[in-house]
Amino acid sequence: MKIRKKTSTTAEISTASMPDIVFLLLFFFMVTATIKVNEEQLNVQIPNAHSLTAVDKKFLIKELFVGIPKDSKLGSSPRISANNKLVNLDQIGQWVQEQKSDLGEIYKDQLIVMLKADEQVDMGLIGDIQTELRKNNARKILYRTLDHQPND
Repeated sequence: MKIRKKTSTTAEISTASMPDIVFLLLFFFMVTATIKVNEEQLNVQIPNAHSLTAVDKKFLIKELFVGIPKDSKLGSSPRISANNKLVNLDQIGQWVQEQKSDLGEIYKDQLIVMLKADEQVDMGLIGDIQTELRKNNARKILYRTLDHQPND
């Protein structure tokens, strides 16, 4: 009776196709990725603040800009911009509904509109925007300003 010695065998994983897989993943993510260019269309000089309020849930904040267009072809009267697109006063209701639909069902009534307006914009336009927001049940409005630093 002979005693057999156990031969040790090693299991190796072939890595020959690893560069192909890495290249395909890299190519996939390069093709599917989007680059967001945040280029504002309005000039907005924000006034100084006298009091500050912090918001805990930043995802509830949606921004509206009001200012003079940078491009003279768009005119010299104040315009409204939402999501880097110029909107008319009568389109604010549709914009509010789109923003609410982007939020979850439990957060729809908690939408906060941050209004960034140029200090030279007439308050009549700001009042009209507030009215449109109220009509569409967007009652929480923040006004974005520069931080006010008191003189010592």
